Amino acid sequence: MRQPITALMRTPAEVQDIHRSAARPDLPFFAAGACHVLAFAFLERYPRAGFRPRFIRPAPGCRGAHVFVSDGQLAFDAQGYVAEAELLRGHALACQQLHPGWAAEVVAIEVPLAAFCAANNHRAPWDFPGDVWARALAYLNRFPAPPRSVLHARSGEE
Repeated sequence: MRQPITALMRTPAEVQDIHRSAARPDLPFFAAGACHVLAFAFLERYPRAGFRPRFIRPAPGCRGAHVFVSDGQLAFDAQGYVAEAELLRGHALACQQLHPGWAAEVVAIEVPLAAFCAANNHRAPWDFPGDVWARALAYLNRFPAPPRSVLHARSGEE
């Protein structure tokens, strides 16, 4: 069962201290704080799966930004695979309970990771302590590859 994003968000102390944030267990670290790194690591590992990065960009003054990958129906983030509509619904509900009036837009990310980070005040992988890219790739090993039907549909195989 998916946890609400608000249960995995960084504390104010973790927001201020990257070492404290990076020391969290993998699930909260890749759910909130390094979700963008995990999303792009997924794309590197499964380049032909038909997934693209998406950004939940909260309205000004709201917390709850999140990056995940989706093929338009199925999404993947630190908690695994889920219908994209369910991910978005759960994320919005959790954020609205924490911050009444919370709103966001969901946008496609159409630039490389470094450009996304620079444009959206996110840490690039090399700005984290340790090798966060290797950590993300290792974390992906906990999950199965995208469903074969997705891989085959994208590559034209049957």
